[in-house]
Amino acid sequence: MNLTDALVLAVVAALLALAVRSILRSRRAGACSGCGSASTCSAHATGSPCPAAADMLDRVEKNLGK
Repeated sequence: MNLTDALVLAVVAALLALAVRSILRSRRAGACSGCGSASTCSAHATGSPCPAAADMLDRVEKNLGK
């Protein structure tokens, strides 16, 4: 294995570690981990369904003809 192979392997390992870290952090934060409005959202505070996600799914289903 030469230097280039070692560098590529190190980059891939670092990206894998970052991906696993992101998955673990999002699981700890709950369903609203990627939402920018989670701190002020009433659905997040009460555990009720997210209106933004419901709206998004309704629009997708409408566009797909369901």
